[in-house]
Amino acid sequence: MMQGNIAQNKAVAMDIKDVLQLTSETRFIGELQAKDKEGVLAEMADALLAGSPITNKETILEMLKSREALGSTAVGPGVAFPHGRTLAAQNLIIVVARSQAGVDFDSMDGGPTHLYFMLIAPPQDTGNQYIRSLAVLTEKMQDPALRTATLQAPDYAAFCQVLTEGQG
Repeated sequence: MMQGNIAQNKAVAMDIKDVLQLTSETRFIGELQAKDKEGVLAEMADALLAGSPITNKETILEMLKSREALGSTAVGPGVAFPHGRTLAAQNLIIVVARSQAGVDFDSMDGGPTHLYFMLIAPPQDTGNQYIRSLAVLTEKMQDPALRTATLQAPDYAAFCQVLTEGQG
């Protein structure tokens, strides 16, 4: 019974370390080659497929484009959260990408987007891990100094370190 309560409490409290467990070095694009929104989504979809049970890139791209058609997931300043749900995903997977120059991603603030966190989740997410991860990342990206530091981090390990050390 005690373990059930601990697990239940852990499901409620989620921090950046928990979120970073949902990504990996193979799902981190240090510098995007893409120069437009469709290219960013395609490049991130390629990273998603590497080392995951998801195999159909076209299905993922279709889902992401449909979501973007509802309204841009680039909420600014300089950050986008392309996301969606698919039966192909068994668990939540996060892909992280950066663009030093920035890409026009139809951001709400009109500026270029530099940081991307793509979240792909299964349709059934009883623990709301998808929404909680999105909330943690959104909160972290409110800090301008942290956004700058994540862009300047030389590699995945440093990127993760910046995010975890930036936590209060």
